[in-house]
Amino acid sequence: MDVCKTVIVLLLSSLVLLSGCRRKEVNEGTFYPMGGMPFLVKAYDVPTALFDETFELVKAETERLEKLLSSHIENSELWKLNREGRAEVSAEMAAVLSLAGRLSAESAGAFDVTVGPLLDLWRQCGTEGRLPLPDEVQQRLTLVDWRQVAVSGSGVATLGQPNMVLNLGGVGKGFIADRAARIMKKKGVKRGIIDAGGDLVLFNAVGEEPFRVGLKHPERPEAKLGVLEVDSAAVVTSGCYERFVEIAGKRVCHIFDPRTGMPVEGLLSTTIVAEEAASADALATAVMVLGLEKGQALIRSLPGVEGILVWKEGEKLAWWISEGLQGKVKMAE
Repeated sequence: MDVCKTVIVLLLSSLVLLSGCRRKEVNEGTFYPMGGMPFLVKAYDVPTALFDETFELVKAETERLEKLLSSHIENSELWKLNREGRAEVSAEMAAVLSLAGRLSAESAGAFDVTVGPLLDLWRQCGTEGRLPLPDEVQQRLTLVDWRQVAVSGSGVATLGQPNMVLNLGGVGKGFIADRAARIMKKKGVKRGIIDAGGDLVLFNAVGEEPFRVGLKHPERPEAKLGVLEVDSAAVVTSGCYERFVEIAGKRVCHIFDPRTGMPVEGLLSTTIVAEEAASADALATAVMVLGLEKGQALIRSLPGVEGILVWKEGEKLAWWISEGLQGKVKMAE
């Protein structure tokens, strides 16, 4: 396939622009795991036969991990843990829970995989067309505490009290994207893209030009707010501009503060650039919860993590770009 002109791939949370005339061959494929989420696999300068083999390996590994980490697949490890409060878990599940715990500690609880009961409450109230009562929120908050998740040395995960529910949506998808990229590299792909429903992993060969990732405008998602140059990294954006519901006349974001039980307000979007998509995914959520000043502080405190925060000042958008991304971002406004 000739790619001597700019190729534009529209993602859920960003726009990737790939330009350059030296790469004469690009292979790509998409499948739809996790309830129909588009999972894009793209590789440059590899034979079609090698790509096809790699694509099938990525697909198989994604399906295998989904059967461990999904709360919607009966008898998955997560399903059993949520149902029984105790389950023998694989090394992969143990790794995800360990990472989630570390990120919860680093973000002072702004990211918390035990937020499941709270999400269920808001989902139920949305169906009923009402906002939850304060007492209902407080009752669910008693079940939200990342410190009550434990994994023993023998691989048994436990929840600290009955009716706790884990939701790994903020870290599991990125974990799977990281695994997919690892498979591609192991098969000899030097330059490629994984886009797991907006969780983006980019890796590049030495000497190749960087990828150009377009950032969606948080108030006009069909437009770009800016362009970020990335060599090899994970890029994840969180925001309320596409995923929200109207409840009793109030616009409710899909991201909730696990410490208060309320939907986030303040930041319009957060883009995190990190070494791994699992961390970037969780941190993008955490920064949305923390808000501008504390979100900036969290990003600055973590080695290898950079970010772009966007908010509203009056009628205009404002943004903050972390030090490590200076010179790599060009904003459109």
